[in-house]
Amino acid sequence: MQRLDSLILKNYKEEMFDYEVYRKLARIEKDDKLRRTLTKLSEMERSHSEFWKEIADKRGLRTKGLSFVDKLKIGFYSIIRRLLGTNLTIMLLEAGEEDDVEKYKKLAEMKEFEEEKSRLESIMLDEAVHEKVLGNVEAKNVGDFVYGISDGLVEVLAAVSGLSGAISSPIFVAVGGLIIGASGTLSMSIGAYLSTKSEKDVKEQERKKLELEKIVDQRQIELKLINFFTELGINRNIAKKVSPSLVDVAEDILYPKVKDNPIKSALITGASYITGAIIPVIPYIVGLSGLAGVISSYVID
Repeated sequence: MQRLDSLILKNYKEEMFDYEVYRKLARIEKDDKLRRTLTKLSEMERSHSEFWKEIADKRGLRTKGLSFVDKLKIGFYSIIRRLLGTNLTIMLLEAGEEDDVEKYKKLAEMKEFEEEKSRLESIMLDEAVHEKVLGNVEAKNVGDFVYGISDGLVEVLAAVSGLSGAISSPIFVAVGGLIIGASGTLSMSIGAYLSTKSEKDVKEQERKKLELEKIVDQRQIELKLINFFTELGINRNIAKKVSPSLVDVAEDILYPKVKDNPIKSALITGASYITGAIIPVIPYIVGLSGLAGVISSYVID
């Protein structure tokens, strides 16, 4: 019984925390569309917290507001948003959370919540939409940077390690490493551009096709939404009930718009790759050669 009470209060607090975070992020967001999205998410989380408060009140449990530490965390996310942008902030926020869809699925299966089963399944659907919407706010540029710098480090480190065994002059090893780094930068940049452009074109085609389907046969769109939510583990009857109301935004759920700029992606990948490529070359630029140069390259990597 005590464990169940703690679970109710914990869920109430988590939903309240998410509500306040998204509300705060919405207030400082300059992009109109993203601000509306964050506002909708905050309202969704508020309704979830009200659900848990109702259950707590029924059981005579006293709900508390957010603690000082929670408010500090919200302030931290606000600072991160101003410094690093919304994409990274949401990525950090979601990384610290458990899978809410799975959580509510398990709660709906608990006999203690048999009376609230329908409402819990409805919240589970909200969370599925929530996760899909947040999937539109991707931190792909971060991924481009990480993969670029990682590839640059590994490939050029391997190259200079081999060159140092065959060439005694450290400056020639450094030049060789930089040439390999430059060619790798060009290759990675082109790859990132084509990959992002291709993904964007495919998604746009799918979205246009879906928009035409909405005009011709809305029932088909409803079926796609039902199947999508069912695959996420949501009760089919619940999915059937809410899918008609989501037809207007079906393309955002089924085929999220790719916001990444192919040129920007290419530049970030190229810049990060050459940055990674320069690091293992530094020991040879300062005059180290042979085994000392190899060891130094591995150490600074």
